[in-house]
Amino acid sequence: MASRLNHLFQIAPQSYLERTVLFSNDFLSPESYQIMEGRTVHSVDIEPVTTRTRLRVLPSFHQYADQPMFSYVIPLEGVTMVPKDDPPQRLVFIPEFTCGRLLVQDDQALLRFSVERDLLKMLPPPEQEPGSRFCDSINYWEFWTKDLVGNIRATALLYKELNKSWRFMMQQIVGPPGAEVVRKLITRDLRYPRTRTSC
Repeated sequence: MASRLNHLFQIAPQSYLERTVLFSNDFLSPESYQIMEGRTVHSVDIEPVTTRTRLRVLPSFHQYADQPMFSYVIPLEGVTMVPKDDPPQRLVFIPEFTCGRLLVQDDQALLRFSVERDLLKMLPPPEQEPGSRFCDSINYWEFWTKDLVGNIRATALLYKELNKSWRFMMQQIVGPPGAEVVRKLITRDLRYPRTRTSC
């Protein structure tokens, strides 16, 4: 079980992501999918892996050895709906964001989050199309630069502070398997109406 990693992460998620590799690919496993199926909120846990860490979902509350971390997780297929303001959970995790695109829709007091996967390049932002139902999107390829070589992984999540917008955070992970490091942390606030109007 995690040794106070959940606690450290929840106190300062941005600082944690700036210095500690956090993998999110375990959310894509059949075992995790089975645990998460039909649930809105999940028991997420951070587990140490040598000098790196990984996210996993626990089947039940009693398995925590650290501070509980109840969170939303955007499913492989489908959407996650969260309140714009004062959500009961402040974290939304995105399974393995490498080559993905976050799509954001306004639904009055709620936001709908979904993810497109396996993109091979930057695509035009869908919110800029006439009549689009999206109010924002963030693409993995937005942050690709010519100096990057090899397999650049990405862990992404959304974080909500009191009286602030939902914030997107993406950790670029570089290095060979077993020796990965954080290259850069990208953050930005999501763009969406703060009032109950449509995008």
